[in-house]
Order: sequence, then C-alpha cells, then structure tokens
Amino acid sequence: MLPFRLTGQPDARMPLYLYGVGTQEEKGLHRPEGFPVYQLFLARDGGGKFNIFGKESIAIGPGQLFVLEPGIAHEYIPHTRTAGELGFIGIGGESADSVLRATGIVSGGPCTLAGFDLIWSQMTDLWRALHQGGMSMWEMSASIYQFILEMAQARAPVDYVSHVHGNSDAGLEGLNRAIALMQAHYQDDLLLKHIAEAVGYSVQHLNRLFHQHYGVTGHQYMQRWRLQKGLEWLNEHPEASVKEAAENVGMEVNYFIRMFKREFGETPGKGMKLRNQLRLEQNLHLHNN
Repeated sequence: MLPFRLTGQPDARMPLYLYGVGTQEEKGLHRPEGFPVYQLFLARDGGGKFNIFGKESIAIGPGQLFVLEPGIAHEYIPHTRTAGELGFIGIGGESADSVLRATGIVSGGPCTLAGFDLIWSQMTDLWRALHQGGMSMWEMSASIYQFILEMAQARAPVDYVSHVHGNSDAGLEGLNRAIALMQAHYQDDLLLKHIAEAVGYSVQHLNRLFHQHYGVTGHQYMQRWRLQKGLEWLNEHPEASVKEAAENVGMEVNYFIRMFKREFGETPGKGMKLRNQLRLEQNLHLHNN
C-alpha cells in the first residue's frame, strides 16, 4: 500500500497541481463534505460502489477509472474485503476542470482503462516522486498533465455505465456531442473516426448508438445532414452550380449527385431546374396581375 501523501500548499501560478496521491486496501470511505479537488479513483483487483449522496450509486470494477468532481458528498463501499486496492489521486488547479473534461475522462461514470497496470505504475511513480521530494512543483504539474493524457489515451470505450440505481442512457451525452460536431463541421473533411475520437468512443460503439437512437449508422447520419444542408443551399442560391453546392457541404460532386438522388428521388440539377421554372412562373404570374 502507498500511504496517502499531500503536496502541501500548491503554487497558485500552476494551472494543474497534484493535491495528493496514495492507495488503500479495500475499505470504506465516508466524505459527507466531499473533497476539495478532483478525485481520480483506480480500482485494482477489487471494486465497490460509490454512493453519491442524494443522487445515485455507481459501481466500479477491476481495471476501471472513476472521476469525482470537487465538493460532491459521497461514500465508497467495497464489494468484499479482498486483496484489491483502490488508488486515488487528487488534482486541482484552475485548468483541472477544463483539462479533465476535454480529455473525456469526466464522464459521470467509470471507464475501463486498456493497459491498466501501466497507468497504475505511473500513479506509483507520482507517489514516489512526491514521497522522495525529488521533483519540483512545476515538474510535478507537467507530470500530472502527462498522466491525464495517458489515462485518456488508455480509456477504452464502454457500452454502458454500471449504475446500481437509476440507470439512464449512458451514451446519450457522447452521442449528442458527436451530433453537435457533425452539424458544426459538415463542410470540413471530417470522417466518422475523427468524431468518434473526439468524443472518446470507438467507431463501432458510436455506430451502435446512432443505430439505437436513429436507425442509421453515424456515417449515414452525417451524410444525410450534408445532403439536407446541400438542398437548403441550392434553394438559397438558385443561380449556383451543383458543383458549388457539393463543395459547400464537403462532398465530391459526382458522389453528391448520386447520394442526393438516392435521398430525395431526383438529381440536384433536375430539382434546381424545376424550382427555377416554378419561381419564374410565379414571378410572371405576379407581373401579369
């Protein structure tokens, strides 16, 4: 076991700092006032249940990471008294919230880490550096940032979050982030794998979420959004060419024409011709009256 170590008063100039780090055997925690900084829990060869007072209970199993925000009243109850260990790292600083959220490891529930033993070893190195005093606060801050990135990279996509009570759709938040990215960047050369990486999922898992909620794959959803925006653009620019419309939504022109016909039942050129003719007839009707 690695007895919990505190860093003392951190340097206020550092955007990230290590508040403390350590491990304990499987035993309970009770913190009705919460913790002053972010807590990162690593379960090794054991597991248990976090009761978030007034909200829910969340289970964590071997090889998983769970991140708890500052000031959240909670308790931890191990499943059994085993030889398992629970590692905990306290991370503070003005940038702690943005960095942890940007990397996707603050997800409301536990996530499985690929190469968990390596992450555990890196946590041990942080403890040793703090215990031996061989690293400055600035060096420790850089090490914390690197540690967060390593955990984010090791974060394996999870099909569900194991809520003991009040289980909600765990993938909905990530799915909504993916949709927002598609809608914001449909004009860019954006592939589904880029979106999946941005929200911390595999392509396969993201596709499962899209199919579950919309009955299509992520690629099909993004393609339909581009085609819809292409149709809107053509309606707004009646004198424009089909090539310009395709380029405006980030699609190759021949592919755009083929998919447009499949989606709307006519080619964009034919649709433009019909709409322009209808617009001309309406204008003539207004002029004659």
